[in-house]
Amino acid sequence: MAVNQGIEEELDELCDLACLYLSPAEKEQIAGQLNAILRLVSQIQKVETDGVEPTFYLAARPVHFRKDQVEPSLHPDQVFRNTVHRSECYFRVPRIAGDEPEKV
Repeated sequence: MAVNQGIEEELDELCDLACLYLSPAEKEQIAGQLNAILRLVSQIQKVETDGVEPTFYLAARPVHFRKDQVEPSLHPDQVFRNTVHRSECYFRVPRIAGDEPEKV
């Protein structure tokens, strides 16, 4: 499948920013999917919208949110019982920013 060179460069930049390490086959697959999405967006942009009122709400009427209510929290022992990756009262997760990913 022929992949747009601009899409390939954008994908490389996004992978760098997100610290994603994709194989060439994965990059080609994703680039093809992005090309398909851009073709659909291009078709949507051709729709005549003159005289169409903007949409203010996605639903027919605004959503009414519930009031905030304070409820008791879980005990830390209960929260962390299924993980070995704990640091005091925090979950220990791999670092994603920086030169190399950190191992937990």
